[in-house]
Amino acid sequence: MTPQVANEHSTTATSDFLGHPRMLWMLLATTVGINFAFYGFRAFLAPYVADAFFSALPHADALKQANFLFAGFGALLYAATIVGGWVADNVLGEVQALRLSLWLAIVGLVCMALPGREAFLLALAFYILASGLGIPLTVLIGRNYLNSDPRRDAGYTLFYLAINLGAFVAPFVCANWIGVHYGFRWGFIPAAVGAAAAAVIFEWKHRRVATCGETARFQRRWSTPVVVVITVLLSYPCMLLLSHPSVLAILVYALMVLLVLYFIVSSVRRGDRVQSHRYLAMLLLFIALVLFWAWSLQSASSLNFFARDYVDAPFNFTLYQSANPLYILILAIPIAILWPWLEKRGINPSTPRKFGIGLLLVALGYGVMLGATHFLLRSDGHITWWPLLVCYLFSTVGELSLSPIGYAMIGKLAAPNEASLAMGGWFFGVSVAYDLSGQIAAMTTSGGIAGYTHVFGLLLWVGVAIAVIYLVAAPWIVKLMHGVR
Repeated sequence: MTPQVANEHSTTATSDFLGHPRMLWMLLATTVGINFAFYGFRAFLAPYVADAFFSALPHADALKQANFLFAGFGALLYAATIVGGWVADNVLGEVQALRLSLWLAIVGLVCMALPGREAFLLALAFYILASGLGIPLTVLIGRNYLNSDPRRDAGYTLFYLAINLGAFVAPFVCANWIGVHYGFRWGFIPAAVGAAAAAVIFEWKHRRVATCGETARFQRRWSTPVVVVITVLLSYPCMLLLSHPSVLAILVYALMVLLVLYFIVSSVRRGDRVQSHRYLAMLLLFIALVLFWAWSLQSASSLNFFARDYVDAPFNFTLYQSANPLYILILAIPIAILWPWLEKRGINPSTPRKFGIGLLLVALGYGVMLGATHFLLRSDGHITWWPLLVCYLFSTVGELSLSPIGYAMIGKLAAPNEASLAMGGWFFGVSVAYDLSGQIAAMTTSGGIAGYTHVFGLLLWVGVAIAVIYLVAAPWIVKLMHGVR
């Protein structure tokens, strides 16, 4: 899962434990629980939907509908963070918004285990809206440090690792243990337990968090119940969007166009040539971000089905969902150390070039899968297990080359009075990527393994071509950034 970025208004420094403020460790424990819940059910979401709600359809159509629903879920989830962030800043305050998010998410997760497609979709929509209110968690991580505190970056590295610790463990429990032995429907319950643990931990210490007690601009005594009521009321239209992926896709791309137009108009009105160039650079990096995640997110949709139907492995297919977080736990710190080491030697790639490297690596991962379907295909129509792990390894290294650096760049490229909106737009890029990933995944559902082979080839060659463009154009994009590194 992609971590958010801290704001620049750290307010306090607290007593330390293991070299970091004590409240950081509470927030990290909360982070583990939240991501255990999210990745716990995401590991089996698409297969569960296909089997539980679309089993009456032909196999290819069932997979296509499940892929579309999974993509819609991700698109709405990331889009909701923009609204949730505004509510947290202006209506509830950071701490209260996160408290409410944690408790409401439990309700959504438990209700997902209810039988019936409508009940499930309504619960999923409610969970999406609840999660959107949880965006302040990342900001609160940074509030433990003074702006000048050199430990700040290390704190966010620990946050990134906490996210992936929860993501690594969750598929073992929710999918491979409960889901496989008792049915995926019941896998939502341990996910809810993880969310409950996060809620209890945060509730226990929330009064000691830096901004607890601060009043938001529109905050009133009745703000919390009003937000709860609005969340409940919005769940139904959100459910309708999940049920109509074509309408959701139109909405997502329309919002993207409006966001781009806003920054274009803003640049023209400002009349600042340097800032206009920086916004152009940001748009180019935004496109790379969307394409990278559209490729990478196949891991939880089309590749999840591929692992189930065409891979012989000594473990349940859902455990592949632990590969990416495991790789991150192993590689995040070494790669974070690598960039300064290269910088000292004058060979650290520029940010645009790192984006090109990320795109190249995720594309080459599909080259591994393409080769596996050509050369390792057995007589029973299955392949061995290790190429998929290699594919996930390429994608993870690509993610570590692109994602953390990209978030750091946005605050520097955007105008100071538009930094928050720009960050919201960057998050919205992941929403667009989810939708695009669903369109790609839908292409794999017909023709058996040949359908996957065709898409693997497209993802390889199109991805390599786009990566080369970014690698070649990197010096020009760097010039557009006007000194931002």
